[in-house]
Amino acid sequence: MKQLAVTDILSCSEYEQQRAALRKEALAQRDLKRFELDDACVIIFENRTTVRYQVQEMLRVEKDDSPERIALELSCFNLLIPAEHELSATLVIRVPEYREVDNALQRLNGITRKCISLRIGNEDVYARFDVDEDTLVCDSDVFYIRFALTPEQAAAFSNPAVDAALRSVHEKCNAEIPVTGAARKSLIEDLNA
Repeated sequence: MKQLAVTDILSCSEYEQQRAALRKEALAQRDLKRFELDDACVIIFENRTTVRYQVQEMLRVEKDDSPERIALELSCFNLLIPAEHELSATLVIRVPEYREVDNALQRLNGITRKCISLRIGNEDVYARFDVDEDTLVCDSDVFYIRFALTPEQAAAFSNPAVDAALRSVHEKCNAEIPVTGAARKSLIEDLNA
């Protein structure tokens, strides 16, 4: 999937005029591609539309749409756009109450170590986390993850006749959620964009 360029981003005034429609589209895509793994974690798949929305919202809040500021935001947010044969997502660890954040994160230590996968047929594609391999601990409530598929896995995922599911095998977040219907179709479009 092609990364966003400075020219893809609207000025704050243009965005304000189009915000309602762009927001509706981005949130609809995020809702469609939102998967709740147990009551501990949520995975929300990202694409150019959802990332562009996040950049536009950041610029809106900061009230700065200079090319330099846009480039800075894109240097971070473009990391969320999946590469070829890849799906990317935000993994959110649910923290019921702010004062419980440390306990919630402690319970999920190890989740970054081959606990989350995209199962395609009988094969697991494990999530790669955006953390240093030497410090694979749960010390944040938001992670950016990627599922890097081989061309064969991408072809299998693109075939609706092949079962697909998101899986978590952590003792405190143990679930398998089928990836079907409109959500699967949307992810196939992202994968082949």
